[in-house]
Amino acid sequence: MTITGIYETLNGKAESFFEWAQAHPKFGLLFAALLLALWLMGLLLRWKWACHWQFGGKLWFFDDCSPETRRRIQIALVGVALAACLTMFFV
Repeated sequence: MTITGIYETLNGKAESFFEWAQAHPKFGLLFAALLLALWLMGLLLRWKWACHWQFGGKLWFFDDCSPETRRRIQIALVGVALAACLTMFFV
């Protein structure tokens, strides 16, 4: 099998996966919920990659907040997003 054959095979598999995903959009919500649950778990367990504040600059609204307060805000926002994803999945 040549490189071109491998590429065409992988491309065909990816195409069939995306066709399946378009036919079953609820599973995209489930995947998003799994990612949000992983992020929430990282925030709760204080994993560095999850707790890192993602903005390079300062946000005027959060300038006076401690890192623990920022973490709690992230927990609340990710929790609401997770609840919204699961609500859309089950409704």
